[in-house]
Amino acid sequence: MKAACILVGTELLNGAMVDTNSIYMAEELNKVGIELPYKMIVRDIKEEIIDAIQYFHSRVDIIIMSGGLGPTLDDITKDAIADFLGKKLIVDPEELKVLHQKFASRGLPILEMNTKEVEKPEGAISFENSVGMAPAIYIDKIAAFPGVPRELYDMFPKFLSYFIKEKNWKHKIYIKDIITYGIPESVLENHVKDCFQEEGIFYEFLVKNYGILIRMQADAMKKNKVEKIKEKIYNIIGDFIIGEDSVKIEEKIVQYLKEKQWKISLAESCTGGLIADHFVRLAGVSEVFYEGIVSYDNEAKKKRLGVQKQTLDNDGAVSENTAREMLLGLSTEVAISTTGIAGPGGGSNEKPVGLVYIGIRVLDKTYVIKKIFHGNRQQIRQRTVLEALVSLFQILTKGCEM
Repeated sequence: MKAACILVGTELLNGAMVDTNSIYMAEELNKVGIELPYKMIVRDIKEEIIDAIQYFHSRVDIIIMSGGLGPTLDDITKDAIADFLGKKLIVDPEELKVLHQKFASRGLPILEMNTKEVEKPEGAISFENSVGMAPAIYIDKIAAFPGVPRELYDMFPKFLSYFIKEKNWKHKIYIKDIITYGIPESVLENHVKDCFQEEGIFYEFLVKNYGILIRMQADAMKKNKVEKIKEKIYNIIGDFIIGEDSVKIEEKIVQYLKEKQWKISLAESCTGGLIADHFVRLAGVSEVFYEGIVSYDNEAKKKRLGVQKQTLDNDGAVSENTAREMLLGLSTEVAISTTGIAGPGGGSNEKPVGLVYIGIRVLDKTYVIKKIFHGNRQQIRQRTVLEALVSLFQILTKGCEM
């Protein structure tokens, strides 16, 4: 079965907005074995939207559209669908009632233009929007969703479940992702390529901002064979594997700390709270996360963390000793400190841009890791975060000497 994705929005073509919806939809379709060979972005112009629908309608089993379901003048996706199908737009009284209730519950006035959000081509099926206003619709091989990502995430699974049942689609895919860190892509492939000899099991290497992901994909009937290949990969490169599937490394760290009943504190300079952000995104992290201090200025390092003036004067803020002393200001069983030069300025021959020191303490053992990262300011900071999390995870689980 094949699908096409049409993204509606002039802002996606003029650089004002970045598309993430098609990535999500592609992943969800792939999980159920529906191919997505086509993706098109069109402006908020009715004729161009209709042209896109016309092009795909006879080529695929389902067209999935995103964007243009709101109340403003440029939200014309449903108008285009109705014109293409020769249908008139209608308003379901029950859906209009629900819309009024949503506005009332938010203390917002409802305007006449808001009625447009529940218009749909006659005969279309609606899918409730639990987090926003406009429902998704489905009619004659065309499904349309709002462009707001969280609203898409709410309704797309509902639609996909309905569509699969309607088509009696039973093709299931098994996907196994293995997340690696600290090994170059070419070296990784050279090590594990001989593992992929089984016919019908497809694999690829995906470079992510958190490492390199090995993805294996096959018919669900071959799940056991995929798992056996996974075991072989672990035997070959186990030291470089930091996780599987969608489980993030910070989740594993938090789970470990909960089991030990330990707490963690952070003293961040160059990362500016990014490590703390990774942790506090997780529900239930308050059980283990004690505090995060962003000590950017040297005075803050002295006053908040007890870093010695002599250390800063002699070694500088970006140094092994400073990273080590920053940890002394944290009282929990586990602690992380970061200090570095993220650039673009501030570097020297002795201390180039990209130089970072990461301090890690677990109980009475302290480790300081020196790295030189390349890239722009944000990339250097993100790589420092990942290095800190991976290093802590390895120390906690493998007792690695850094």
